[in-house]
Amino acid sequence: MKYKVSKEELDALFREVYSSPQTEKDYTIPSLKVKEEYKFLAYKYRYALKNFLISNTPVQFDIVSFNSYVGNQVSERNFYINGYDVEKKYRLYVCVSENIEDIINEYLNFDMNKLLNEKFNIQGFLDNLSDTIVSQLKNDFPFTFRKINRPVIQFYEDEFVKLEYKLDIKGEPAQINLLIEKTMIDSVDISPFIFSIPTTAGKKKLKKLKDMIPVSIEIISKPIDITVDMLKEGQEIEIVPEFIKQIK
Repeated sequence: MKYKVSKEELDALFREVYSSPQTEKDYTIPSLKVKEEYKFLAYKYRYALKNFLISNTPVQFDIVSFNSYVGNQVSERNFYINGYDVEKKYRLYVCVSENIEDIINEYLNFDMNKLLNEKFNIQGFLDNLSDTIVSQLKNDFPFTFRKINRPVIQFYEDEFVKLEYKLDIKGEPAQINLLIEKTMIDSVDISPFIFSIPTTAGKKKLKKLKDMIPVSIEIISKPIDITVDMLKEGQEIEIVPEFIKQIK
């Protein structure tokens, strides 16, 4: 004997199902928030990153933009990752997008390297890049950095700072990111000044100038306080010697 459900009962059931609140969890990782106050760090390490890329990237590239973000959830899918433990209190991760390997190897396939069967070693590239970045970080963070061999990103605290560098390699977009535990950045008083050593030509000119002057001199430049509003495309930062001190 079949049980027949009345139309009224079916209508009531549908109303109950479709009017009930959605209970499924949202697993979407929230977007990171732009944090301008950390952008000077991205600018500060940009010079070291560009020098490294010039010496270690066999193709034409450009750093098209850089920015800083703060968040508490991260998803670095499609990235090669090197991690560091800092004083067993903080974590640092250097991330390189996987497509960098494909872009460069595609270029090498049309180059003389194809005859030599040479391939771009992305892991070696990442290791050397990480060493360069860490050596720069040590100027601001007097800590011990110990490399960890786990590809999973895990911080001691919730919040981290992401320094993002967007690249253009042979017309293709790529990315390099630095993920630094926020408490690590907040734990030290980072100098806002950026110092650059003289070039080889500059050293020769300074030596020639000293040889021409009968007294010893010391040229002192005024430190430049770089604020966020100065970090704009096309903005020029003038460097003028504060004074020349004669030493008897």
